[in-house]
Amino acid sequence: MSLREYLRDGVKHFTLIDPDKSVDYLKIARHALEAGTDGILVGGSLGIRERDIERVVKDVKSISHVPVVLFPGSVTQLTDAADGVLFLSVLNSLDPYFIVGAQVQGAVLIAKHFPKLEVISTAYLIIGEGGAAGFVSMSKPIPYTRPDIAAAYALAARYIGFDAVYLEAGSGAAQHAPPELVRAVRVAFPRILIVGGGIKSGTAAGAIAREKPNVIITGTVAEEKLEKLSEIIKAIKSSL
Repeated sequence: MSLREYLRDGVKHFTLIDPDKSVDYLKIARHALEAGTDGILVGGSLGIRERDIERVVKDVKSISHVPVVLFPGSVTQLTDAADGVLFLSVLNSLDPYFIVGAQVQGAVLIAKHFPKLEVISTAYLIIGEGGAAGFVSMSKPIPYTRPDIAAAYALAARYIGFDAVYLEAGSGAAQHAPPELVRAVRVAFPRILIVGGGIKSGTAAGAIAREKPNVIITGTVAEEKLEKLSEIIKAIKSSL
């Protein structure tokens, strides 16, 4: 099964490991795997070198039975040790570099040096607070109260031809994407829908999972409250 097919098969939980924040990333990965996570993302918005990404991916792959996917914050965060890469375009950035400039550079690097990576073209939509990703990418976040705007961006992503839409509230956000916003995007975008940021409980995860995204991402919870992971993953799986 390709990564693309795997991501579209039901509602899954992925754990985000940011090497810039996660000193004991193998402990996080082991706990996530034991709790039943369906995949691991590796990447972040700040301060990660290519050799660090490769080391972390190889270490996680050595213990993992689920896909390990790159979530690059820059063109330097690439390695063919991973199973695939979310090829991100920040559609609501105010800077064209983050919409297409970095992608031109990244495309050349992947074609020349990492041709084995399965590429998932992903429209990255910053919502709510946006966190570090929103700040670094100079985005204008979509308000939580405007599911119609989020749906309009998702429609644009659909017609442009993206494989996936990623709704990002930001690492450690005080509020996750509201279910009604996820619902509106789900209707507009029938392909892979990913939701992350601010999901800190089973109740929150379950409410989002009922809107049928394909992947729900948690990161900060895994770093700070490992015991919460099992609760979140169980809530996602019980919603199916």
